[in-house]
Amino acid sequence: MSFSDGYEVSVIYFRSGYTPKDYPTEAEWAARLTIERSRAIKCPNVAYQLAGLKKIQQVLADPGVVEQFMPAEAAQLRESFAGLYSLDPPQVQQTISRLLTNIEGHVMKPQREVR
Repeated sequence: MSFSDGYEVSVIYFRSGYTPKDYPTEAEWAARLTIERSRAIKCPNVAYQLAGLKKIQQVLADPGVVEQFMPAEAAQLRESFAGLYSLDPPQVQQTISRLLTNIEGHVMKPQREVR
C-alpha cells in the first residue's frame, strides 16, 4: 500500500511455512528468502518462528544460554521454564529413566518440526 506522502507499508502474514514440509523444493525456499530480504513486516518474523521450535527451546533452557541474551532478567525468566528433555541419543536413556520415576509429572508434546 502506498500513500501520497511517500510512505509504503506491507505486511506478510504466515499461515504456513512453519515446517520443512512447507518447503518441498528449492522454489519455496527461494520465495521465503525473497520474503525475508524484503522490507515487509513479517508476522511472525523468523526469530519468533524459530523460538517456537522445541529444539530451540531446549537449547535456550540449557544453563547459561538465556543468560547470554538477557543477563538481568534470566533468573526471573527461568522461574517459568519447564523441563525439556531430549529423546535423541545419547540422552534418550537418561530421559526415559527420569520419566519412569515420575510419569505423572511430565507431558509429552509432539515435535511439529520434522527432520
